[in-house]
Amino acid sequence: MKIGSLLLCYGLLACTRPELTMASAHASATSTRAAALSAAPTQPAKPTARVQAPSVYDLPVALRDDSGAVRPLEAFRGHPVLVTMFYGSCPVACPLLTSDLKRLERQIPEPMRSDVRILMVSFDSTRDTPAALAQIKQERGLDATRWTLASADDDDARGLAGVLGVKYRKLDNGAFFHSSVIVLLDREGRPQARIEGADRDVTALLTTLTAPSI
Repeated sequence: MKIGSLLLCYGLLACTRPELTMASAHASATSTRAAALSAAPTQPAKPTARVQAPSVYDLPVALRDDSGAVRPLEAFRGHPVLVTMFYGSCPVACPLLTSDLKRLERQIPEPMRSDVRILMVSFDSTRDTPAALAQIKQERGLDATRWTLASADDDDARGLAGVLGVKYRKLDNGAFFHSSVIVLLDREGRPQARIEGADRDVTALLTTLTAPSI
């Protein structure tokens, strides 16, 4: 596929600063759909209200997962999905983001927990090879039946970041400034809720996730 210090990465916890530009538009094949998706509301007015937003699965994004398989976003259709973006060598913000997802996962009641999928997409495909992602999954004790770590090439990553509202910028030393965002997708890939920032209260997102309409 095409495509640091601790102090730099610690600054990622406040990566919503104005100087961070939004992820650039996707390649021409997806730019129109990305614009429509990015305009869709992601905060439900009521926890039980179904947001009829465009589906993220309309983006033709190719993911290479931690097993080495290449699959489209829509492979997750049929499950509620918690999706975020990260990079594997980040020493602070991304591990905190993973911890937030694990904390949220523990609070999902069964049998819904077994149905939920968690997708972490790296925007550092050069270093986040399938082997590197598999090692991260093992080291952090992530359930292989529900968690998928994957990478996307630069164009696909920027297209996905645009619709999820993730901001990131690569630095000269290979580290990234980026925002920490978790987005809840319904079974058809429509954004239903989001939280931004590390170590945030996940109550509202959990309420939406466990609503009967999801």
